[in-house]
Amino acid sequence: MTADLYAEYAFNNDVVEAKNQLQYLSDTVDPHTFATLDSIGVAPGWECWDVGAGAGTVSHWLAERVGVEGRVLATDIKPQHIPAREGLNIARHDVRTDPFPTETFDLIHARLLLMHLPTREQVVSQLVQALKPGGVLVISDWETNYLDLILDSPDETGSRVFMRFLEICRAGSPLVGIDLRWAARAHSVMRSAGLSDVTTTTHASSWAGGTGACVLHRSNTFQLESRLLEDDFTEEELRTLRGVLLDPRFVISSYLMFTTLGRRAQ
Repeated sequence: MTADLYAEYAFNNDVVEAKNQLQYLSDTVDPHTFATLDSIGVAPGWECWDVGAGAGTVSHWLAERVGVEGRVLATDIKPQHIPAREGLNIARHDVRTDPFPTETFDLIHARLLLMHLPTREQVVSQLVQALKPGGVLVISDWETNYLDLILDSPDETGSRVFMRFLEICRAGSPLVGIDLRWAARAHSVMRSAGLSDVTTTTHASSWAGGTGACVLHRSNTFQLESRLLEDDFTEEELRTLRGVLLDPRFVISSYLMFTTLGRRAQ
């Protein structure tokens, strides 16, 4: 079955758990993102667009870097979790259907967004057109096809339930528009869209139960609970899974994140 071009997003940012999920996600991937943006040389006076800004942590980092001379636009289809601050313009925006800003940008950043959008290649082309000459597009997404993520575990039952959880998520991903291999294709798509100096780095890190990717997965079990139960995941399995994801003896790798940068010609 193929996903509808406007398939429903896998998670609901209106529910109570969404704030936790976005914070755990930021805690897990912000260090990599900040190091990447720092390497680009984001500087005072830059004009930046953070697309699908989520909790707004990257938007705030950018606003701090560009200072009063610059500006940052933070957009999301549901932007209620982005805190306000000076120098940050927050707006509701759906990159699939809404008109793009009329202004152009020195930097456009999109993290864990395009993997969810069946129209991702069209969106990339539009983002390229929204760059200033010499502007940089940064796209980061997880490659979620590889599931051998357990690095250490005290409990075979917990490991089995965690792997079953990952398999259910992978099997259902195409139905909500997720391309499991998009992250590895972003490089060629960005080159085809006309960007130059395209480079890709990959990043993953270990996380013990109660931290980072473990609490993010645990949060996801609350968001996806009804779908898990529909796939014959039992209440007992949910309790086991949520418990092991808080156990510091249980250690996993995060998904492999592909971060691809490209520059629009001068």
